[in-house]
Amino acid sequence: MRTVVAWQETPPEKDGIRNVCYDLTFKPDGSQLVAGVGNRVLVYDAVDGDLLHALKGHKDAVYCVAYSHNGKRFASGGADNTVIIWTSKAEGILKYTHNESIQALSYNPVSQQLASATASDVGLWSPEQKSVAKHKVSTRICCLSWTADGAFLAMGCFDGTVSIRDKAGTEKVKIDVGGSPVWTLSWNPTETNVLALGCLDGVLKFYMVSGQQKSKDRELGFDPLSLTYFSNGEYLAISGTDKSVQLYTRDGTFLTQIASRDSWVWCVRPRPKHNFVGLGCEDGSIATYQLIFSTVHGLYQDRYAYRDQMTDVIIQHLITEQKVRIKCKDYVKKIAVYKDKLAVQLPNKVVIYELASQEDYDMHYQSATKIQQKLDCNLLVVTSSHVILCQEKKLQLYSFEGVKEREWVLDSVIRYIKVVGGPLRREGLLVGLKSGAILKIFVDNPFPIQLIKHTASVRCLDLSASRTKLAVVDENANVLVYNLITKELIFEEKNANSVAWNSEFEDMFCYSGNGMLSIKTGDFPLHQQKLQGFVVGFKGSKIFCLHYVSMQTIDVPQSASMYRYLERKDYENAYKVGCLGVTESDWRNLALEALQAMQLDVARKAFIRIRDVRYVELVNRTELGKKQGLPESLLMAEIMAYQNRYQEAARLYTQAGAVDKAMEMFSDLRQFDEAKKWAEEYARTRGDNAQVQELINKQAEWSEEVKNYDAAAEMYIKAKKYDRAIAILARHAWWDKLIQVVRAVDKSDSRCLSMCATHFRRAGQYQYAKETLLKLDDTKALISLYVEESKWDDAFLLLHAHPECKAEVYLPYAKHLSSNDQFDEARLAYLQGGFPDLAVKILEQLTYNAVLENRFSDASYYFYQLAMEALKEIKTPPHAMSLGDRQLLERFSDLYDKAEIYYAYELIHIAVSSPFKTTHPSTLFNVSRFLLMRILNRDAPTGVSVANIVYILARQSMEVGAFKLARFAYNKLQTLVLPSQWQAEVDMQSIIVRSKPFSDAEDLQPVCYRCSTTNPLLNTQGDFCINCGAPFIRSFVTFEQLPLVEFELDNDITDDEAQRILGEDAGVVEARRGTRPSGMGADVLRLDEGDNLHRIDDAFTAQQMVPNSVIRVDRATLRRMKTAEVIVRSWPNPNIANQYFRMMEAEVPLMVGPCGHFFEQDEYEMAGLEKSAAPFSREPIKPEGLQRQDSNEGGTPKGGKAFSPKPPARNLLNSSIGGRSSAGGRPGGPFGNRF
Repeated sequence: MRTVVAWQETPPEKDGIRNVCYDLTFKPDGSQLVAGVGNRVLVYDAVDGDLLHALKGHKDAVYCVAYSHNGKRFASGGADNTVIIWTSKAEGILKYTHNESIQALSYNPVSQQLASATASDVGLWSPEQKSVAKHKVSTRICCLSWTADGAFLAMGCFDGTVSIRDKAGTEKVKIDVGGSPVWTLSWNPTETNVLALGCLDGVLKFYMVSGQQKSKDRELGFDPLSLTYFSNGEYLAISGTDKSVQLYTRDGTFLTQIASRDSWVWCVRPRPKHNFVGLGCEDGSIATYQLIFSTVHGLYQDRYAYRDQMTDVIIQHLITEQKVRIKCKDYVKKIAVYKDKLAVQLPNKVVIYELASQEDYDMHYQSATKIQQKLDCNLLVVTSSHVILCQEKKLQLYSFEGVKEREWVLDSVIRYIKVVGGPLRREGLLVGLKSGAILKIFVDNPFPIQLIKHTASVRCLDLSASRTKLAVVDENANVLVYNLITKELIFEEKNANSVAWNSEFEDMFCYSGNGMLSIKTGDFPLHQQKLQGFVVGFKGSKIFCLHYVSMQTIDVPQSASMYRYLERKDYENAYKVGCLGVTESDWRNLALEALQAMQLDVARKAFIRIRDVRYVELVNRTELGKKQGLPESLLMAEIMAYQNRYQEAARLYTQAGAVDKAMEMFSDLRQFDEAKKWAEEYARTRGDNAQVQELINKQAEWSEEVKNYDAAAEMYIKAKKYDRAIAILARHAWWDKLIQVVRAVDKSDSRCLSMCATHFRRAGQYQYAKETLLKLDDTKALISLYVEESKWDDAFLLLHAHPECKAEVYLPYAKHLSSNDQFDEARLAYLQGGFPDLAVKILEQLTYNAVLENRFSDASYYFYQLAMEALKEIKTPPHAMSLGDRQLLERFSDLYDKAEIYYAYELIHIAVSSPFKTTHPSTLFNVSRFLLMRILNRDAPTGVSVANIVYILARQSMEVGAFKLARFAYNKLQTLVLPSQWQAEVDMQSIIVRSKPFSDAEDLQPVCYRCSTTNPLLNTQGDFCINCGAPFIRSFVTFEQLPLVEFELDNDITDDEAQRILGEDAGVVEARRGTRPSGMGADVLRLDEGDNLHRIDDAFTAQQMVPNSVIRVDRATLRRMKTAEVIVRSWPNPNIANQYFRMMEAEVPLMVGPCGHFFEQDEYEMAGLEKSAAPFSREPIKPEGLQRQDSNEGGTPKGGKAFSPKPPARNLLNSSIGGRSSAGGRPGGPFGNRF
């Protein structure tokens, strides 16, 4: 680095005040310099030093000046205690004063706030304020500096402290830096928290904004009077009592001296945006210096080292772009690079670095040795074991230990020196002299060797890779190339500033000049392109160019040079040029050219470069063919074919007598027209037509490969390869064409037809699938198709002819019905399909859901259905019943009992939950009694609320006058959990009922039709007579007791005989009873006939009086009974015997429903009309089924079967009991203890 005085000025003294320049500052754009000299403020042009303004406003010496960072104002302050604000046009706009002289001024870089300091206070003024805020201080302030962000103001004090304050003037940190005054300080503009201090004890200090010292103190050797950061905070410029300005790194490392003056330098300031500094001295002189930073660098092949921040060395690998920094912590003067060595010259030593390993791309340098000497030189180079210093005409050779081994004194000044390599400790130097002589010096030889004597001073030199050619650039900007063997000039050109040989190719070099890069290869014409800078290296296809201080790597493709060698058929040199760097297409062209020229080695290496394994194999086959003596035309034909030059290849094949290979080639290329032409040629020459047929097959396969599926399918059909055609047509959903295949295929080809049917079914083509299956005659598949498409009518129609497939129809049909909420139909479908378990399962699920949803009528119906299913499963009669059938009978009893309970509870649930009365009160009274007697002594079924039943019973009992029963009901309610809305009513009625009689109305109490015993309204043991134990038979419409008494036949009387003899003698008995004796017409009492006439009634009545016993009748009794007074209940299972009942009151017409329950005929008709179905069983009733039949002997229906929709007596009831047993037992099931 060197410095140059730009301009200097010493203003004359005025007004008798001694000229001293205590402070100066630059305008932020660098165009003006403002200095305080004597009592004047002088404004200079910063470029040439012209005085622009001499401002008078101060009455005494000006101590400080400062420019605002927006460039609009500057301020001055001095010994007259005054601060004056000036505009950029040198107009004074504001003046304010302090009590003492102004010591320092500083503008906030952000807010433009001006800080002014004196010995007793500090003032803060901003353009927005009309007053100055002043803060007292305890010591004299010597200097001020704002941080770059304007957040903090540092004040250097005379007592050796630094006060750091915020924008409002409040002290944040106070730093005690020692007893010596802090005369100057400055914040780093980039590291905004670092503060540099200059103290009058000759020490430079660095502190953080927190008050912590950043680094150790630096001894300056003089008292600093001013310091400032330079070049964006990279350097420090310090002036002081040694009458000079010194340049330091930002860490305080001394670099060099900028200027030397005749008196103290009071101030130094950098010129913004320029490498200039301005300084002011004790003698009043003002000067600006330009700092010229020279480029210190070194290059060897692809490693480039250069100086950074004056103290660091950066080594850059030009190929990989890797960089590594070496911090020398001292001023770097010279750099030299050679192979693995790096030499760095510092002011007092030379440091030698070497690579940690010998790898090509290793960038880890470590210090190897040091030469502890101060060595002056103009140029520095390094070899493997020495450093060479160049001083004008002299070269000195030093070992790494600092020993001077040799010295060469030349005839002229050395202009260029370069290490050109060589053996260890015997390296050669290429030296160019000002006289034009070019020498080669070996470090182990004291005698230089002259290579060429040029006529002009040498500027740049370089040797070719083989050391046989020398390129020279002289001071006339000429580039010349000499042959070192013949010493003749072989090339000359103008406009060059530097030259470099390609280190990897002998006949190629480049040079730069006049903004252009020129590349010379062999004796070919120049290749030129634009380039800024100097060429310093050339390796392969990369040119290294130094532009100002940055090294650039430029990739230069060598395609043009390679093609020129190819034109000459010089394949070896073309390959060498290609290795320097060409594109992949260039490599391919080289390889193909070499292959056609049968330069197989070059072709192989070129194809390997582009990783074309296919062509490498071709080269190997060609080489093998040559060794085997194959005709060259045959080998060339294959080469042409690989290059897509098929016609040429075919002609070459023909010349070699291999027409079949031409046909095979076109066939593989799917060029079937060409292939057919050559196939016909082959058939004509060889008489073989098989090749033509094979070609047609290949064409079909190719059509499929190229996705011409329509043509491929047609060809497969023609070739009768139906399976391939079917696959293509199905894949592309060409169903119309596929059905044509079905119609064309023979019926015996079941495999193809099955494939078509499968594709049609998957695609939902129902009609086509049906047609295919019909042709295939596959009944099961056809049924499955109907099922898939929900064509149930067609499926069932086909099922009639093939009943063995019922499972395939009914099972999916049942699932279909279930998915459409047709559960009853689904259950029947399961049954018809032979899946009774699934039918039961669906019924059980429906039952469970109905109970959960409080649909108790539906729950009753489903339980009834389950009971009927269980009954039908019984296979043995009661007297010889198996264990399984016994369990089924018990299951039937349990399910039928639940069906009755839920059927009755539906009325209770409606009465409780509905706001409207839909059921007659007497029915509710009977229902609640019936339910309570059924469940009082056991757990109620799920969903059945005892509280609801008792609540309805209590209310209805009060209404009909059954006060005893009401009292029982309300007492029971007090023990149950009731809804809150009922509680008050129940409590009140519980009190009211106590005022009523403690008995029930006599007309309400039921009478047993068997033993004529009056029963209480509520039998807590069950719904049967308290005397004889006979169960009460109730109507399942009104739940009133019906006048029926059950009897059984003698064991030797069958059901058929009973039906035949029933009522045979009933007319005779009636006739006897209706005959009057002759006479006077008076009534005559005949005691002798009484026993005979009433014997039958007496026998039946006598058995009625016997409690807990079965009433049995013989044949005589059956003959004399009227058919109108006997009802037969039959079961849908032939293993279960019929039941016989005698109506005790003939005036009440009764009947038995399909469910097995008894009804009054009128109420059954009414229920049927309301719901169009039988009560309880929900079996549909046709209108004609509701018409009364003609009465037979007394007008009652025969056998109670008048209202059954099913004619057979056994089909009237879908329920079952276990047979004939004692009627006197307590009821354990829905019909009492009959099982």
